[in-house]
Amino acid sequence: MESTKGSEWRRWELHIHTPDTQKNDNFTGSSSEEKWEKYYQDISTYIGSGDDPLKAVAVIAITDYLSIDNYKKVIADNKLPTSVKLVLPNVEMRIQPIANDSPINIHFIFNPDIISSIESRFFSKINFRYSSTTFSASHSELIRLGKTIDSTLEDSAAYKKGIEQFVPSFDKIQEVFLNDRELRDNTIIFVSNSSTDGVSGAVNHSDYLDGFQGDSQLKAFRQSIYKFVDGIFSATPSDIKYFLGKKSNCSVEAVVKECGSLKPCVHGSDAHKNEEIFEPDQQKYCWIKADPTFNGLKQILYEPEERVKISQTLPDYKAEYYVIDKVEFIDEDFQDAPINFNENLTCIIGGKSTGKSILLHNLANAIDPLQVKEKEEKSSSINKNIQNISVTWKDGKKDESRKIVYIPQTYLNRLSDAKESTTEIDRIIQDIVWIDAEAKSTYTSMLQSIKDYKSTLNMSILGLIENHKEINSVRGDKKEIGDQEGIEAQIEKLSSRKDILSNELDLSKYDLDLYEKTVSEISTLKEQILLLQKDLAFLEEIDSLVEKRKLNYSFSSDTQNLIDITMNKAVEAADAIWESSKHTILTNISTGLNEKENRQNELFEIRDSLKSKIQDNKVITEISNNIQQENDKLKNLKMLEEKEKSLVEKENKYINDISLCIEKFKKFHTEYAETVNSKPEFRSSDLEFSVCVPFKKEAFSDKISRLLDNRSIIFKETISIDEFTEAQYSQDFLKDIICKILNDQLQPKKGNNKESVIRDICDDWFEIKYNVQMDNDTIDVMSPGKKALVLLKLLIDLADSKCPILIDQPEDDLDNRSVFKDLIPFIKKKKKDRQIIIVTHNANVVLGADAEEVIVANQQGSNVPNKKFRFEYRSGAIENNMPVYTDDGTIEQGILNSRGIQQHICDILEGGESAFELRKNKYHI
Repeated sequence: MESTKGSEWRRWELHIHTPDTQKNDNFTGSSSEEKWEKYYQDISTYIGSGDDPLKAVAVIAITDYLSIDNYKKVIADNKLPTSVKLVLPNVEMRIQPIANDSPINIHFIFNPDIISSIESRFFSKINFRYSSTTFSASHSELIRLGKTIDSTLEDSAAYKKGIEQFVPSFDKIQEVFLNDRELRDNTIIFVSNSSTDGVSGAVNHSDYLDGFQGDSQLKAFRQSIYKFVDGIFSATPSDIKYFLGKKSNCSVEAVVKECGSLKPCVHGSDAHKNEEIFEPDQQKYCWIKADPTFNGLKQILYEPEERVKISQTLPDYKAEYYVIDKVEFIDEDFQDAPINFNENLTCIIGGKSTGKSILLHNLANAIDPLQVKEKEEKSSSINKNIQNISVTWKDGKKDESRKIVYIPQTYLNRLSDAKESTTEIDRIIQDIVWIDAEAKSTYTSMLQSIKDYKSTLNMSILGLIENHKEINSVRGDKKEIGDQEGIEAQIEKLSSRKDILSNELDLSKYDLDLYEKTVSEISTLKEQILLLQKDLAFLEEIDSLVEKRKLNYSFSSDTQNLIDITMNKAVEAADAIWESSKHTILTNISTGLNEKENRQNELFEIRDSLKSKIQDNKVITEISNNIQQENDKLKNLKMLEEKEKSLVEKENKYINDISLCIEKFKKFHTEYAETVNSKPEFRSSDLEFSVCVPFKKEAFSDKISRLLDNRSIIFKETISIDEFTEAQYSQDFLKDIICKILNDQLQPKKGNNKESVIRDICDDWFEIKYNVQMDNDTIDVMSPGKKALVLLKLLIDLADSKCPILIDQPEDDLDNRSVFKDLIPFIKKKKKDRQIIIVTHNANVVLGADAEEVIVANQQGSNVPNKKFRFEYRSGAIENNMPVYTDDGTIEQGILNSRGIQQHICDILEGGESAFELRKNKYHI
């Protein structure tokens, strides 16, 4: 039966009885015909339209004791709903030895293809000895057994009596199948594990700490029967865990040793009356992910954990908007039928140039062309673009651009070879780290802090440059005035000459000193009065000393309202204080101003009283004026020296603050790194993430060389470019560089100025570098194959998105060991959460990862003809081993239709047959 989406989860009912069952027929109806009619009616009512996956039972195993008659009737009646795709015969039997309450219950589910030979090959071969007579399980022999037990019975009653009493030994059952290998290959055998009629009836092994223990006489028997059967009829969680090797106290190896292999656990309603049809206790439905075929059922033997679940709900549910449903090409070279995709793992296989990568490329391109362009450019992949293509998502949306992860051929190796400082790998890891809200928030805060600090830093650098210009201006003014020693010598010389002239002219020294002192004090008072007048005028214009602060944060409206109210109150209070204090300040200034003005008037009178006497002698007057000028120079010089001292102190503070940028920038980055590195969730998986904060030495050295003239001796003494290390990048080093730039010892190259050079040198020279570690290897020291595997895991783990993943031949980027040891288990795990579509030529990827769907691609050729189009595709499950038939029973045209998916896997993929054997036996001894 062809299923174009491969293996899908369906409800399988593997244990259901019918009217006329040989034991406990409690079905509703007064006659056999009425019972059967009601039985079919209730099944149809339960399944309904078949749209509800919880009700749409796809496979039914008609169960009866030592009989397939009711199975044959169901097939002949053909009254089951069309949603039931397969009906299987399930023969139930009791065997010896006896469990707690009854013989052990065992089930034989046969391939319907051999149903015609079951009587001769199975029932007639099983022997049971009673009262020195041997009986088989054939219909006539069971009647004979019943009559031997009770000779008064009619045939029908004797038949039932024979079934009740026919309890063969386990070794007789084994003997039948040992002698008929084909029968064994077409039979799937399940045994009950209950404590009443199951193998565990003698000892409930699931409750033991280390599997089978003790010296029970039945231990060898139990081991033999577990090794003989294919699976277990049980919905008990402890049984399921045990037989899958999942119990904490019992390993896979221990279970395989005791049971021969891991075992699937299945369940059924065991319905003996209408109310129980398809409804096991506690709604423990049996879900099997397989084609509804006998070969599909066999897959649970090879994948006992992945292929069968006991659950109330549909397993592995994925949101429909995360699942690509199908793609359709509208192109004369491509088949017009849609290509469907399984929601778990789809593998696209085919020979060289058969259209595998074309299919994947165009599927991805139709959804996210920008991603495809960027990644294929990086990987140098070239694929044909099909213009008319339509993609439908499982939720019914068509041609919508949604998130996918696309990994073209060789992309992983090209990505791992990237040499940039910040590579795509860093960006991928960062996206994963940012799954954590705190980590992302801290990173955002880091960027904002750096931005804010850079603004402050740039203002400091601008202030430094302006301050240095002012220092140079002051020093220029000092040169214009002269030096202090020369001025003081000139004053002394002029004063001596003045004294001589005064004696000659009979002018008292007191008058001369008083005159000069008065003139000097008038000059000083004049400046002070001017300053107080300015203070008075400026203060009278000030209405408020405070203003609202602008906060660089967006508060909620309620919080902002509270802050605004508080700010308004604070401003009002401050304004009130200012208003009351302003009058006092103005009064004090006015008082001081009046005092100085009065003193100035007094001095004017003294100066004027002496002026006529002294100015009558022009020489003395000129000398006095010269002395005053020299005193003014000396005063100005001292003021300039004080100003220079203050400016130099300010410059040193600027330089010190600016050089702290090293610590500041590193601190911002380190806080983010510590936030990430402190989180245990980034160290718990097989991939461990961490953040470091390296200094960008090469970039810094290159920048220095391009900014400054590196030919000078001072440059070479200051920094050795070739030997420069992070340890040398210190606050003292930065101070030295800045000072030498300011003082023209280090010269900017043409096109640069001091401000731009200092700004560039004091930039953020730290970076966030992400690292990932697997098996104690960091990504920078991994082999190419291991690095590619890590990148694949990163890309698939990218964010917490459940979007589809499209990968083109990942095994080309990995070594064989990584494919087996890491890639296949990883894909097998991830397909439960995300749809994965892979192009591959490796049989172990297809079979080891248990692909739910295989799409076989073919391009028309003389030896590989297609039915109609140049490029055609056939989809199916791994278990599909049949060609495609037309309605009249003939095989459909075209190489793809001529054989089953299994055969295509073996023909196309190297090692296909070996991979099938490996898959079949991996959980066995």
